[in-house]
Amino acid sequence: YLYFAPVTAAVLGEACGIYLHDYVVAIYARRHNGTFHPEARLLVIYHATPFTLSGLVLIGFCLQDGYHYMVTAVAWGLYVFGIMITTVGLTAYNLESYPEASGETAAWISASRVLGGFIISYFQVRWAEAEGPRTSFGVQAGLTAAVVGLVVVLSLFGRKLREWSGPLKFSTD
Repeated sequence: YLYFAPVTAAVLGEACGIYLHDYVVAIYARRHNGTFHPEARLLVIYHATPFTLSGLVLIGFCLQDGYHYMVTAVAWGLYVFGIMITTVGLTAYNLESYPEASGETAAWISASRVLGGFIISYFQVRWAEAEGPRTSFGVQAGLTAAVVGLVVVLSLFGRKLREWSGPLKFSTD
């Protein structure tokens, strides 16, 4: 039953994410006189972050202190739920920021996700064995919280940064 949690969380994250993103963008457009900017897609990450952080921290406690497997399943579900919503927001932001290079943007996002998932398997187990799961997952939660700082910067200055950098200078033909 443990493996039903991430699958269920992924489905719920996608389902909630679709409607949550549309709802947040509609509110953003209403508050900005019908104008939509890609940065509106980042706002939903603030709603997903508590799920991701609490899931990571709780997984660390579950693994180190031997909590019941159902608590671990809930923690894993919280983490996956938050990640699904965040992933949709980041992908939508990048694709709407650079519509003229949507293929390249999607390829870089996919490559980054695959590499990140692949690379962590090389050090996660040794890190958890050396420092303890609470520490390793706690540090990952801290890094996740720190990266939300980048989301804040992009939310505030993303449009100006895109204007400053100018149009993309490569052929997409």
